[in-house]
Amino acid sequence: MLKFALKNMAVHRARVVLVALSIVLSACVALLSFNIAQQVNEGIVSTAAYYDLIIGPSGSATQLAMNTLFFTDEPLGTLDYAYVEEIENSGLANAVVPFTMGDSFGSAKIVGTTADFLAGKSLASGEMFSATYEAVVGSAVARQYGLNVGDEIVTSHGLTGTGSEHEAAPLTVTGILQATGTAYDNVVFTHFETVWAVHSQGHADEAGEETHAEGEICAILVKSKSFNDYYRLLDAYGENASLLCINPSTVLREVLEQVDTSSKIVYALCAVVLLMNIVVVSVITLLNMYDAQKEIALMRLIGISMRRIAQLYLIQNGLIGLAGSLLALLCKHLLLGLMGNLVASMGIVLNVWRTYPLEWAIAGAVFALSVLPTMARIFAMARKDGLTA
Repeated sequence: MLKFALKNMAVHRARVVLVALSIVLSACVALLSFNIAQQVNEGIVSTAAYYDLIIGPSGSATQLAMNTLFFTDEPLGTLDYAYVEEIENSGLANAVVPFTMGDSFGSAKIVGTTADFLAGKSLASGEMFSATYEAVVGSAVARQYGLNVGDEIVTSHGLTGTGSEHEAAPLTVTGILQATGTAYDNVVFTHFETVWAVHSQGHADEAGEETHAEGEICAILVKSKSFNDYYRLLDAYGENASLLCINPSTVLREVLEQVDTSSKIVYALCAVVLLMNIVVVSVITLLNMYDAQKEIALMRLIGISMRRIAQLYLIQNGLIGLAGSLLALLCKHLLLGLMGNLVASMGIVLNVWRTYPLEWAIAGAVFALSVLPTMARIFAMARKDGLTA
């Protein structure tokens, strides 16, 4: 029966391709939308947990959080490094991490900080930076530019990779991070004093003037010792009009609410697409079944039971639905790879091969829906025929 079903599909290959294409397109839209929404949500949640206070220049709370945690957008400005020393000496914090950004290496941004900023991150090779002009690169940066431990990289002024190069102050790669599936994969990390040293070499900006960044940072990430200490720090620095103090979890929760709203809209559109797919597949299947009535009548005439005929068409449409669902999963992975750069601009790195259990359920539902019209039509024909034996 399987062999006969395959031969029948080859005879009607144009219709088979049309049905399969409809299944692939609709299922792929649903799978891709769900996968991206889940990965973006997880990326934001996993990044917001460690620090409970971020201090930066006054401005947008969302921009400050996204810049320091996901390395997107531009810094709000600079503040004096003396604030870091004040907080360290206050005894209210377990971790006080300076953060600065302003240079780039190709498409990768340079983050000046301390080794504490990479706490919990493992190295695939080499060791953590510990001296001036040393750097640790993310896994994607190392892969894109073919970097190994011991290589030297020349950074550029600005975040676009098109500014003047700091040829007199190259950085030596001392370590390469293991892939994290986060924005850390796309960044080069070095000590904040390295950023000062690079700029102290002197370079001309667009107006031809010398610029220096020594003694300035872009933000401070703080892990307080307790809730009381958190509020004491918030009171001490939140009243300063030139500073912005945020709780990253609170800010990113607002971002997630916007993402959730967008996700619901996307899911609604996916439901419409799936509904349209059901209609299209049902119509095409029913047309095929009507066209096959002569074939079915001939098979009934030579003594083939309605049960065997039903098996034939169920196998045929089941194969089409199965192939369409599997191709949709494959296309989803391909599109995740193509969309990686777009989502990376949000500071989220997509795992191309990530598949959630619910995606298999979606693919299974699409498969089932592709077979239901055939079952319904076969049942109707069997009742009309009056014979199922």
